[in-house]
Amino acid sequence: MHPSFKKLLILFCPSVVFLLLMIMLVYNKHSAQHEPTPLEIKMAQIRLGTSVEDADAIIGTPPDLTKESRGVIVNSTILLDETNPKSAGHGPPQDYTLRTWKGEEVSVTVVFDLDGKSVCHWSWWNDQPPQSPYGPYRVFERVGLF
Repeated sequence: MHPSFKKLLILFCPSVVFLLLMIMLVYNKHSAQHEPTPLEIKMAQIRLGTSVEDADAIIGTPPDLTKESRGVIVNSTILLDETNPKSAGHGPPQDYTLRTWKGEEVSVTVVFDLDGKSVCHWSWWNDQPPQSPYGPYRVFERVGLF
């Protein structure tokens, strides 16, 4: 090999390896890596158009919180409150009933229209979501590199 090519290779390869490692660490830190909780599995079984009674039967318990809200459904997981300026671009606001179940790790909300049919649902973590202790980011964090 030509000596200048060797020098370039020696400089270039560690930089590429370092860059790929950093990309992998950032991806691993921000990617969802949890098993769905039993409450999330039950919520996923509630299809759009499911009645209030059927949703209660699927979850198995009455909701922990029920409240009335006025807003706009954007898609199957987003309800914008009527006070949100972005809601005007998605149609006129309507009245909905939000039924929320609180689990140990995750809470879920199912939105019903005035006919008592589900039109939207979502879930969220009550606390920080768990992270794998063996992911590259966690390993380097323990070693002290981050």
